Amino acid sequence: MRTFYIFNINKSFYNLMKNNPYHLFKAMEDIHNFDTNDINIAYDLFMQIVSPFDKSKINNTLFNSSKDNDFYTKFHNVHRIENKYLPEDSMLVVNKAFLILESNILKPTFLNILKEYPTLFVCDFKNKDYFWLNELVCL
Repeated sequence: MRTFYIFNINKSFYNLMKNNPYHLFKAMEDIHNFDTNDINIAYDLFMQIVSPFDKSKINNTLFNSSKDNDFYTKFHNVHRIENKYLPEDSMLVVNKAFLILESNILKPTFLNILKEYPTLFVCDFKNKDYFWLNELVCL
């Protein structure tokens, strides 16, 4: 199971880091691994890098793109695809600060839906994987 953290990078930071995502990943990883004693520093740094999500807009985009999919379900801010034929088991949780996507496959359906947002940065901290979502080639 992979866990992807999806961040909406603010426009100025995106323009600065779009050609060198490694430094952005390292910054996000450092924030992710901050000691709880330094939570205020981590929060301040995080808020300089990201823009908050419009939860309603993201939820509507995901729902409207997936509502005809027989394997899709939604409950509040949690979207799920359980396709026994692919097999895909993916769950996306929409938060104001970031999205969390857990999936058993490398390119979950939700990533393809979210590609329309140009400044989304995806990190898998456990597997040291990161990419700009708009540069991902999906199936």
